Amino acid sequence: MNRHEYINDYIYFTVRADKREGKDVLIYCSGINLDRFLPMTTGRLGLGSNPVLSGLKLVKYELCTLAISKDATPRDHCGHSDCFGIAPTKEAWYSEALLIENPGSLRPDEIIDFSVKGMVKRIVNTSLSDHEVPGLPLEPYELQEHLDILCKAVVMA
Repeated sequence: MNRHEYINDYIYFTVRADKREGKDVLIYCSGINLDRFLPMTTGRLGLGSNPVLSGLKLVKYELCTLAISKDATPRDHCGHSDCFGIAPTKEAWYSEALLIENPGSLRPDEIIDFSVKGMVKRIVNTSLSDHEVPGLPLEPYELQEHLDILCKAVVMA
């Protein structure tokens, strides 16, 4: 099946159309590279207070709200093999997954765009940096360059 994706060394979002029990579904997989974002959180936040990790969860919950608004049915998709092997590096990644039943008018590219924008907003707020990330959409490699700057700016501060 065709997979829509947005992947760089910091974040990934993928959506794939599939069939389950004869019904249309979308499989949503997302992840953040904990190692790459470590400079943003080290020394200023507690162990369980990683805002980038929380941000990924919030993006998933907001996606659930979007799906419901379009008469789709979001369901947790924990531990499913559909999302294994997406992370582009061998570093530590945190992942979230969602199964969207009866997606109707909800399109994979719309989900990717929604998720990337939501996550970038949270990353920029977490960074406490003056660096401006230009308006989205950006190609994954372009966003990666800005994330490199945001993470390095925190280390230098």
